[in-house]
Amino acid sequence: MEFFRVDPRDDDQFMAWFNVLNRAEILRDQGRSEGWQPSEWRARALDDTAPLYHQLFGFGDDRLRPVAVGALEVSRDDNLNWIRGDLFVDPVERRHGYGSTLLSRLEQTARQLDRSSLLFWVVEDVHERGEGANRAFAPRHGYDIVDESIERVLIWPRPEGELERLWDQWQPFAADYEILSWRGPTPDELVQGRAHLSAIMPVEVPEVGLDLEEERWDKQRVRQHERRVDEMGRDLLVAVGRHRASAELVGFSELSISRARPETAYQWDTLVTRAHRGHRLGGLLKIANMRQLASANYTTHKILTFNSWRNEPMIAVNEALGTHVAGRIVNWRKLL
Repeated sequence: MEFFRVDPRDDDQFMAWFNVLNRAEILRDQGRSEGWQPSEWRARALDDTAPLYHQLFGFGDDRLRPVAVGALEVSRDDNLNWIRGDLFVDPVERRHGYGSTLLSRLEQTARQLDRSSLLFWVVEDVHERGEGANRAFAPRHGYDIVDESIERVLIWPRPEGELERLWDQWQPFAADYEILSWRGPTPDELVQGRAHLSAIMPVEVPEVGLDLEEERWDKQRVRQHERRVDEMGRDLLVAVGRHRASAELVGFSELSISRARPETAYQWDTLVTRAHRGHRLGGLLKIANMRQLASANYTTHKILTFNSWRNEPMIAVNEALGTHVAGRIVNWRKLL
C-alpha cells in the first residue's frame, strides 16, 4: 500500500477520499451526517496559496481505493510552530494498523513542513463522551490532551419572546456599545476593524499551552475568508460590537449556515476583547446573529457551538441562551 497526496481537483480521487471520511463520521454519529460536506472540504483544499489551506492525503492500494484518509491544515504566515491534522479509517478496514501507518506519514509530512508539534481535534459524539477510540489510540502514539471543548446544541427556533427577554436583560450593561450585523461581505468601513479582531483571536482566547501568536489579517484576508465561505456553499452571518466613544470594534461573532443543508447552523468564532468584557457583549452578538437567522427564514432546527472548558464566561452565555451538552472535542498534541 502507498501513502499519497490527494488532488482536490480530481473528482474521482477526491470523492474516494471523502467517502472514507464520511463513512467514519456517520458511524461515529450513529447514522447522522452533520460533518463538512464535499464542497466544503474541497473549497478549503483548492487554493494552496491561501493563508490557511488543507493538504489531503490517503493510504491504500491506489488513489481510488484508500483505506484511511487524512488532512493537514497548513498555515503559511503565522503560528508556524504547530499544525493541525485529521485522520479517518474506513470502518470496514479498522484494526489492521492502517490508521497507525497513516498517522506516522502525517507526522513525517509535518516535520518536513518544519512544524514542531502536531494536533488532532477529535469529535466524540454524545454516546461516547470520554470513551471514544481516540482515548486509547492517541496516547499509544505519544499524544497528550492539551484541551477539551464541549459541544452544545441550541434547539431552533427559540420559544417566542425568549431572545427579546435576554436582549432586554443584557443590553443595559452595554450602553456604551452598539451592535451591528450583516450577512455576507463586511462593509468596507468596518473591514479593518474586523481584520484586527481575527488577528488577535488566538491570543485572546484561554491559554492552552500552544504558544499561540497573533495571525496576519488584513482587508485582503477578510475578503478571501468571505469568498471561501461562499465557495463552501455557506452563508455567513456576522455581528460586531462597536465602542461608541472610540468607534473601535471590540467584539465579533460568526454564524454559518449551509445553503444546501440549512437544518444545522454552526456557531463559529466569537470574541470580545479583554478590555471590553463584562458588558454582556458576547451574548448580545450571538442574539444579533440569531435575529438574522430568524429573519432569513432558514429551515434550521438547531445551532451547534463548541467552547473550551476553560472559557467559563462564554459557557455561561451559551447556557443562558438555552444550550445543552451534546458531545465534545478532544485536542491531542504530540511534540515532533
